Amino acid sequence: MTTADRVNRAIALFWGLLTTIVTTAFALMLTIMAIQVISRYALGIAVSWTDEAARYLFLAQIFLGSVLALRYQEHIRITVVTDLMGPRLRHIVASLADVICILVLLMLAIGGWNMMERTAGVLASTFRLSFSYIYLIQLISAVMMIGLLIGDLYRRLFIKLPAIQHDRSE
Repeated sequence: MTTADRVNRAIALFWGLLTTIVTTAFALMLTIMAIQVISRYALGIAVSWTDEAARYLFLAQIFLGSVLALRYQEHIRITVVTDLMGPRLRHIVASLADVICILVLLMLAIGGWNMMERTAGVLASTFRLSFSYIYLIQLISAVMMIGLLIGDLYRRLFIKLPAIQHDRSE
């Protein structure tokens, strides 16, 4: 097995693991919310930790799922104007959009870092987990999306290839 094969295999394993994490977060959140609803309305008792646990899992799936959506080019786009442009102008606009997204994500990452520092000692009230973990997920997701966008921008500007259209089977 060549080094390139090992790298490709490691990358595929990483994306598979991330997909599993997002899917698991969704399934756990759904299960916890079902416990919350059934216990409150059918049994008449409140399970105090379910609200915070569901919130943590929801945020994890949203931030990490955004990375997957970016990788597979599944974020919502309105292309009415860009569809009217010629290939060269569309290429320039797509590159500019990538740069703007990178700048926004840098602000999100910096904000996540700052909030991690501010909330390191603040614990969830029901299961003693630091709020800083929410912001760590935000930071990690923003950095991964920046990496994907930089790769797409590099391919578009220097290799003259369109942004990668990732195959779901990878």
